[in-house]
Amino acid sequence: MDENKQDRALWRYGIISCLLHRNADDLTLTDMLHDLGQRIYIRPDGSQVMLSPETLRKWFYRYRCGGLNALEDQVRCDKGVHAIPDELLEGLFDLRRKHPRWTLSTMLEELINTALWNGCNPSRSTLYRFAKQRGLMRDPHLKNTQASRSFAFDSFGQLWVADFLHGPKLRNGRNRYKTYLHAIVDDCSRYIISARFYRSESTEALMNELMLSVGRFGIPQRFYTDNGACYASRHLKIVCARLGISLVHTPPYRPQGRGKVERFFRTVRDSFLSSDQSRTLDEINLSFQQWLKGYHERIHSSLQCSPLEKRLTSKNVCRELPEVADTEALFRMERRCRVYNNSTIRLFRKDFEVTGCLPGSRVTAYYLPWDLSRVYYGENMEIARPLDISSNAGRFSHPGTYTAREARHER
Repeated sequence: MDENKQDRALWRYGIISCLLHRNADDLTLTDMLHDLGQRIYIRPDGSQVMLSPETLRKWFYRYRCGGLNALEDQVRCDKGVHAIPDELLEGLFDLRRKHPRWTLSTMLEELINTALWNGCNPSRSTLYRFAKQRGLMRDPHLKNTQASRSFAFDSFGQLWVADFLHGPKLRNGRNRYKTYLHAIVDDCSRYIISARFYRSESTEALMNELMLSVGRFGIPQRFYTDNGACYASRHLKIVCARLGISLVHTPPYRPQGRGKVERFFRTVRDSFLSSDQSRTLDEINLSFQQWLKGYHERIHSSLQCSPLEKRLTSKNVCRELPEVADTEALFRMERRCRVYNNSTIRLFRKDFEVTGCLPGSRVTAYYLPWDLSRVYYGENMEIARPLDISSNAGRFSHPGTYTAREARHER
C-alpha cells in the first residue's frame, strides 16, 4: 500500500489496538466499543472525527481477519449519493442551535422521539457525514475534564512504559555532548526492561531498546508513551502493528499516567547521577548497568518487595517469539526506491547496488535506520551492497568477471 493508505491504516489500528488484549476482568467488547465511540479522534490530516461503535467493530474484525492491509481505505459504491428530507435538515439545524453541548448521537435520538427520523432512512452514517460537512458536530472544547485515576496491572507484560530522561554532559576530547537515558519499565513489577544512555533522543535509540527488550522478554500487550516525535514516528507504528502491540499515548497535557517511569527517573537522579563520575558514554552505561542490578534487588516502597521478586512471582503474559524468528526482520523499515541508470538506489544519502533491477523502475528496500550495513531489496530479499566505484573499476583488470548483463546495463 502507498504511504497515504498506510498512514490511515496505522491510524485505525491505533484506535482499535486496545481491543486486542482484553482480559476476563476488563469490560466486554460491546462496552469498550461504546466507550471508544464517545471520544474525538484526530485524523492523519489533522481533522477531528467521532466514530460509531459499529465502525470500530468492523475495523476490529477486519484487522483480525486480514491484518494491517485490511484496514486500508475501501471506496463506497454509493459515494457522493445521498438524499436527506428538508424537514430532517431543519430539525438538525434547530437542535444544534438550541443545544450546542449535545452530541450528534443525542440529537439523532431526539429526532427519532419527535418522529422526524425513523432511524433507518437516511442512514446514520449519511447524517454523520452531512453534519460534519455543515459544521453541526459538537465543539470538542465543550467536553468535561475528568480527574486522573491511578492504575496498576496484575501481570508482567500487560503494559510497558517508555520515556527519555535528560542525562549529564560528557566529554569527547575537548568537546562536550549531552546524553539521554531511555528506559522501558514494566507497570506491574516496576522491573526495568531495558535502559541505556544515548547521544540523542531519537527513534533509532527507541527502536534499538525495544528490539532488545522484545528479543529478551517477548512481545508485550501494550506500549505506553508520551507524544514525543520518536514515539509518534511512522516506524514505531508499523512495528507495533506487525507485532500486535497496542500503542497507547498519554493524552496531551496529562502526564500523570507515566508516573511510575517518572518516579524511576527521580531515583536515577538522586541515587546514580548524583555520584557518578563517568566521562564517556561506554563508562556511564557500564556503571549504570551495575547500579541497575542493585536497584532490581532492593525493596520497592510501593511493592513491599523487590522488582525482581515481583517479576518472578507475577504471571507473564508476553508472547514469546519463535526460536527461528528473525527479530531484525520485524523491525525493518520498507521504502520504495527508484533504480537509477547505474543500477543503484539511494538511502540516507548513500548509494547501494541492486543488480538485476531495471533502471527507471522502483524496488522495495528493507533496512534498519541505525544499521545500513545490511540493506535488502526485492521479493527475494537480496543484499544491496554499498556502491564502491573503486572496486567496480577492477573489472577492467579481470575481464572474465564482466558479465553480459552488466554490459547491457552499461549500454
